[in-house]
Amino acid sequence: MDVKTRNALIVGGGRVGRRTAMNLTDSGYAVTIIERDEAKKAAIPGHLIGRVIVGDGTDLETFESANPTMADVVAGLTDDTETNLAVCELASELVPEARTLARIGADGEEHYAYLNHVDNVVYPAAAGAVVAAEQVTDDANTVSPPEIS
Repeated sequence: MDVKTRNALIVGGGRVGRRTAMNLTDSGYAVTIIERDEAKKAAIPGHLIGRVIVGDGTDLETFESANPTMADVVAGLTDDTETNLAVCELASELVPEARTLARIGADGEEHYAYLNHVDNVVYPAAAGAVVAAEQVTDDANTVSPPEIS
């Protein structure tokens, strides 16, 4: 039985993008990250993640170099909402069958999930607040950060 490897393209290799990539890799995904900052790229454990491209993920040539047609999901996970929305728009034009995910950075931006080119949004501050509240009320198991080697 052939099992198709799922592919994820992540734009943004900072804390959120890097940890998301590591979690996806642990779940069996093949992950490609596009990160514009060379210092952030250096912090990405390439032996754990897969392919890391240095460049602007909203630049067509850079985006296409990541082979987006292989992606099952494209996630804009930079710390800039507008960049993440642009990534989703580019993905929806070039790879309409891929799911798109945009990281948002401020309260009130949840409505971006209703844009045609954004399938899902993630707001790390809100997600962290939910986990913190669960920990305070003791309704959740301890969340341990993944080991980075």
